[in-house]
Amino acid sequence: MLPLLRRLLDDDPTAPRLTWYAADHASSGERIELSARVLATWVAKTANLLEEEFEVGPGSVVALDLPTHWRTPVFQLAAWSTGAAVRHGADRPADVLVSSSVEALQRNGSQDRIAVSLLPLATRFDGELPAGVLDYARVVTGYGDTYVALSAPGPEDPALEVPALAHGRLQAAAQEAGADWPVGVRLLTDAGPDDVVRGPLAAWARAGSVVLTPDLDALGERVVGSERTTATLRTRPAPPTGSPAQD
Repeated sequence: MLPLLRRLLDDDPTAPRLTWYAADHASSGERIELSARVLATWVAKTANLLEEEFEVGPGSVVALDLPTHWRTPVFQLAAWSTGAAVRHGADRPADVLVSSSVEALQRNGSQDRIAVSLLPLATRFDGELPAGVLDYARVVTGYGDTYVALSAPGPEDPALEVPALAHGRLQAAAQEAGADWPVGVRLLTDAGPDDVVRGPLAAWARAGSVVLTPDLDALGERVVGSERTTATLRTRPAPPTGSPAQD
């Protein structure tokens, strides 16, 4: 288990660590909250899947073609738990491609591919999958709730391809990114996959929690106030002044 996850579990396994709001929350009501224990369980199940099904480990590259969504940091943490490197996007083949797009799963040349449904409480991928693609929602719950890597990555082994970051620098980079936030920060952010280190990881490195949504302005002041956030990281431009915000 990554030291960062272990610390969150040791601090308080029941405390909320990742709260997700869908962009259409105002109409759908989609909100998902993961405690430290539940987050660690999802990461462990996903890491076990990657290792047992596809022999992912140090030296492997896992391509993540996922949007801003609660499942995205789960896959990032799982890949790092195995010692693999994460690549964002589906522009070229990797050892394993993880995508929510049927088109990407069809055209990418990766031999091993995982389809991820972004629907709440999904038990299968919503749509017909190309032959040979593993349906994450169908199988992930069958994997173990704890994970111990077969082998640990070296400090210089890549954790991220872009920006280049080694496993030995992952924790330190997150600590540096969140240095100005208070301990126990509750971070409101629209951080996408490329911003995981300066977003969710940085907040967790401060023993904090994350409120994640793809559209900060769609939440509205009432929802934001209810979450009692103490810091905000915006990675997408704000709408022009005067644009209406949903409540």
